[in-house]
Amino acid sequence: MATRVVVSFEGAIVAEVELTRPVTVIGRHPDCEIVLEHPAVSLRHALLRVVDRTVYLEDLASTNGTLVNGIPASHQVLHHLDLVQAGMHKLHFFDDALLAGGVNDLESTVLNEYEHTMLASAAAPAPAAPAPAPAPPAAADLSRTMAIPRPEGLAAPSPGPGASPRVDLALRFPGPGGAQEYLRLDRANTLVGIAGGDAALVVKRGTGLFLAPLAGHGRMRLNGEPVGPGTRAIREGDRIEVGGTSYELVVAGALPPEQAQA
Repeated sequence: MATRVVVSFEGAIVAEVELTRPVTVIGRHPDCEIVLEHPAVSLRHALLRVVDRTVYLEDLASTNGTLVNGIPASHQVLHHLDLVQAGMHKLHFFDDALLAGGVNDLESTVLNEYEHTMLASAAAPAPAAPAPAPAPPAAADLSRTMAIPRPEGLAAPSPGPGASPRVDLALRFPGPGGAQEYLRLDRANTLVGIAGGDAALVVKRGTGLFLAPLAGHGRMRLNGEPVGPGTRAIREGDRIEVGGTSYELVVAGALPPEQAQA
């Protein structure tokens, strides 16, 4: 039987996605499989990884974090009727093998104690008309994520301090003919490895850099050690092996312009 997520925004269902891929990326970037068009969502916010019949949620060092049933989560198994929150969107997780009948009322079907508390504390007269769905972000806003406040005690988890305060870092890797090439890490998300194959994301959050496995069946390594699910901080001097290529994290400030790829 299938597993799926039903996406809602301000109580209205906006999408329903069956999890047929090994990896489903959630975020604001149009290349994501589940696109959440709201500035509180990071470009690549989180992913859903299907291993056998188990679905794992992994936060991709997002700005506002990811909640599962109201609790900050970085990497955990999802169960039938779990409620995932990314920014202002809610993703309701269903296992069709355990679901009897259709989905009629999301707010009553996936209501938990956290939701009861939030609804009671935020009770107010209903608006005259439902708020419109958020407009797609302008191209210039794709690199900006709006921080949102969390209830006290439910702050988004910090993925740990980045080990290097520098922001001018690059990945050095062997190019054609053995020449060294460089890939600057000046974007929020940088894909390394093979697109559509063994790949990972290098995620930039503030002054920290984090490595997140993305796709593929090959073995990824960080400093010679196998890399499992979830994000981990990386620093100058670390070595990443993915997609048959070895990358070394180096200082990029002194690189000649012709050696730095955008």
